[in-house]
Amino acid sequence: MMQRTLKNSVLLGCFGLASVSALAATAPDPGDYTGLPAGTDLALLYYNHVTADNLYQGGNKVASDIGLKADIGIARFVHFTKWGDYLVDPQIVVPFGSQKLDLTNSKTSGLGDVIFGGTLWTKADLANGEHLGWSVFVTAPTGDDKNKGFAVSDNRWKVELAAGYIKRFAPKWSLDLIPQVEFYDDDRKTGAKRDPMFRGFAHLRYHLSDTAHVAISYRHAVGAKETLNGNQVAKAMNDNAVLLTGAMFLDKSWRVQLQAAQDINVENGPKTTTLAAQLLFVY
Repeated sequence: MMQRTLKNSVLLGCFGLASVSALAATAPDPGDYTGLPAGTDLALLYYNHVTADNLYQGGNKVASDIGLKADIGIARFVHFTKWGDYLVDPQIVVPFGSQKLDLTNSKTSGLGDVIFGGTLWTKADLANGEHLGWSVFVTAPTGDDKNKGFAVSDNRWKVELAAGYIKRFAPKWSLDLIPQVEFYDDDRKTGAKRDPMFRGFAHLRYHLSDTAHVAISYRHAVGAKETLNGNQVAKAMNDNAVLLTGAMFLDKSWRVQLQAAQDINVENGPKTTTLAAQLLFVY
């Protein structure tokens, strides 16, 4: 019975992996809320390697051998344009990858839930390094193995609202502040309900040059309690993590980014470590 409970807990906890591993493009990296000139196009390819051994419930460790390993890719396409007097960037995101859980002896791979949406900027001042953007992203339940705890698939519609503010407060320093809230449809198979999740990011960047920066970041997420027929099946999150990021342009078109993320405290779900890389092409 205990082993079955742990297996179910792992599967229920996996919905949080998308946010933890920056799986959705809505999990913003340092500088993501920079408003670029209209006509700019971006193609991005992400790779995330996520691992976890410890599983938590109510802040207590209930397993130390879940053996979670996920290798996740993301293809993201962004177009900056004008909408009246405003700068906007409609975009589409397609995640894909593979996942293994030793505790459940399961392997899953395939495409994930497609994400589409964008940001509208009410301030985009490249010269002074100040930007304010407002985002809406919709996630469609299109992914493979939606009912098997696959980190890139969740079998429900989601809507995320976010805002991002960037301020370059010194010649070499910038601060990014991003609050987000995500709303969920009922699970399309079970009817399980999920409360909204609230998440916040703070990125402190040091600009090595006009084309390179390093950053330390803090992420906190709360909410997303899940119930089925009035019974709680997944407790609310109250998790935080730190991230280290380095990014630089190789030339006018290509940029590389490396990132490491480590959960500090996890209330419910797996405590993950993520190593990530990103390749960006400007055209």
